[in-house]
Amino acid sequence: MHAQLLLPALLAPGLLAKSLPFTPRRSPCGETTDRVCYGIDGGEPQRLDQKDIQYVADYLRFIGDSNEGAPQFWNMPAASDCAEWTLPVPGAGSVLALAKHIDPTAKSSILYEDLARAIDGGRNASLAESKKSLLGSCGTNGGQTGVEANLLDPLYHTREYVESGAVPRGVLIKLVRAPEQVVVTPSMEEL
Repeated sequence: MHAQLLLPALLAPGLLAKSLPFTPRRSPCGETTDRVCYGIDGGEPQRLDQKDIQYVADYLRFIGDSNEGAPQFWNMPAASDCAEWTLPVPGAGSVLALAKHIDPTAKSSILYEDLARAIDGGRNASLAESKKSLLGSCGTNGGQTGVEANLLDPLYHTREYVESGAVPRGVLIKLVRAPEQVVVTPSMEEL
């Protein structure tokens, strides 16, 4: 009688394992580091001004160049909400630059220079480097891409950075159309 119960119990795990379909692991935030050009790979074209896009890259680079140590990094804490924050670029015209945290378990910290390079290919970028950037590949359509850290930069190897527990990954940069400013004019009755 025990054999009648034992045989199905031994076979059931094998059947169960074979019956479960394989599902690829997805990012908990629903987005990957793959480059997406809006209006081409998905989404709507953003109609950005090319000069404004370059200004955003230049300003992010300026932030990094104007600081020393930790303030040269854009930081996103570990959090379960997959935060999307506006990058600190005043006067960017048609462009709203966003950073999205796509690795909620990581404390991400990326140099402002690396954020800028994702946009324009880097200082004195070659044609090939430029084509890999958002400006070079997506142009005025805008888009998004994962920020790739230049791990040869010694700032990623300082004692301060290493001891912070931060990692140079998990940040996606997005260039979208800035909301138009709404100008409210008073009605004749309000005057």
